[in-house]
Amino acid sequence: MEKVVRKFRSFDEADNADDEYYRALSGDEKLQMLLELIMPENPDAAVIERFARVHPLTEHEEC
Repeated sequence: MEKVVRKFRSFDEADNADDEYYRALSGDEKLQMLLELIMPENPDAAVIERFARVHPLTEHEEC
């Protein structure tokens, strides 16, 4: 994935540029980006953390 820096005059202009960029990508390119985020070469560099939380039910939530 190539890193690029761009400057915009407004947040709307930046959002529109993001939308255009991702719309132009093929399905394979989008999948490759996802795989690079969740399965990097260096496992310590993962962006998405895997975890689980267990919350006990309160009296009001019990069925």
